[in-house]
Amino acid sequence: MNEEIKRAIEFAMEKELEAEAFYKEWAAKVKSPAVVALFAEMAATEHGHYEMLAHLTPEDLPGGEGAPAPQDLKISEMLVGAEATENMNVQEAMILAMKREEGAAALYDELARAGGETQSLFESLANDERKHKNQIETQYDDEILTEN
Repeated sequence: MNEEIKRAIEFAMEKELEAEAFYKEWAAKVKSPAVVALFAEMAATEHGHYEMLAHLTPEDLPGGEGAPAPQDLKISEMLVGAEATENMNVQEAMILAMKREEGAAALYDELARAGGETQSLFESLANDERKHKNQIETQYDDEILTEN
């Protein structure tokens, strides 16, 4: 297995677990039932993504003998600079969640570009992350922008 792709998948698995924990934590903190439900759904979906990635085998991945490997997966460009803090409010948590979903989609897009048997899996994961971002944006519009 291409080492760069292996590292990218391990990175993605870490990020999926972080996202799951983030959504669980914030589902317990927010008052809005709609945001609680959305974040609980997101936590479950991120756990499912982790499980899919955890069950990939070297044979599933591009980068074997004769397969072209991507030059740069640009993982550093996909990292969200903002960190979750104890003092974050719901608005900041939702903004951070949108940024995380955007970064996850970009990572899976890059992994899909590597081709191979997992291309459709990574394309599907990227689309899931874009869907999550859209769901959070919609809820943000309803909960935050409508109040202001």
